[in-house]
Amino acid sequence: PPSATHASMSATLAMSLPALHGPVANAGAVGGGVQTRARPRAARMSRAVLPVGTRATMGQRRPKFGRGLAVIVNASASESQPPTDDNGGDGNDGKGPRPGTGDDIYDAWPEWVPEGLRLNTDDVYTVLITFAVSLAFRATIAEPRFIPSLSMYPTFDIGDRLIAEKITYRFKHDPFPGDVIIFHPPKTPKTSTALTKEVFIKRVVAVAGDTVEVKKGELYVNGTSRGKELKLEPATYNMDPQVVPAGDVFVMGDNRNNSFDSHIWGPLPKENILGRACFKYWPPQKFGGLPKYPSQVAVVPERY
Repeated sequence: PPSATHASMSATLAMSLPALHGPVANAGAVGGGVQTRARPRAARMSRAVLPVGTRATMGQRRPKFGRGLAVIVNASASESQPPTDDNGGDGNDGKGPRPGTGDDIYDAWPEWVPEGLRLNTDDVYTVLITFAVSLAFRATIAEPRFIPSLSMYPTFDIGDRLIAEKITYRFKHDPFPGDVIIFHPPKTPKTSTALTKEVFIKRVVAVAGDTVEVKKGELYVNGTSRGKELKLEPATYNMDPQVVPAGDVFVMGDNRNNSFDSHIWGPLPKENILGRACFKYWPPQKFGGLPKYPSQVAVVPERY
């Protein structure tokens, strides 16, 4: 009978109480299960082992009474309650970004944006920092350049790529004759405003104080022929002698007859110079330094 079963369980619990670390009081039959009220010491014991298909009510402790004896705490009440979420009730199944963790920024992107292009805050910071470092490097140390014309042929062909460094002229010395430089052309009657924003590449053939002229198909600097080894062909024009002003240089293309250079628009101010071409990196078979200028022009002022 139910009364006999309840009495037997109560007697069994009463006999087991002295063996516990802390006494348990008020053991009785309530709602078809056994309720216990443990003292704080007993509450710190291991969790009870529940039979398969039962779940303990949240917030209730499940003390374990020795080896082999388990107490089901209000099992009948727990069966009517819905199971709780093991993830803490945040509704996340462990897949995908969790709200509030910083990853939910992906949800703000339109569906047509590929997942690989959906940047979070850290990605945006990385891109901005990398872009800023790249700009600073190009402005102060070196930059790559692409050759779009034949004005420097045969030294540079169309499609060649080079590195122009910006340290030498800023901290060491001014341009020497023979240097290949990149620059903005000056504003003159022969150059438009739009053209002055372009970047040219030419060779320095003379510096301040030098007298430059073109005659008999050759360039002469201070009465000496210069650059025969590097030019493509003899010049088909003549240029009257002119002295390079202080603070300027005279630049020409190695392809004398197909170059828009100082023989047309005059000397180049040094402040227009952006850098010095130091080597080619493309195509691979041309990788390396640039041809040297004739040795007879090695004596130039250190600064001018």
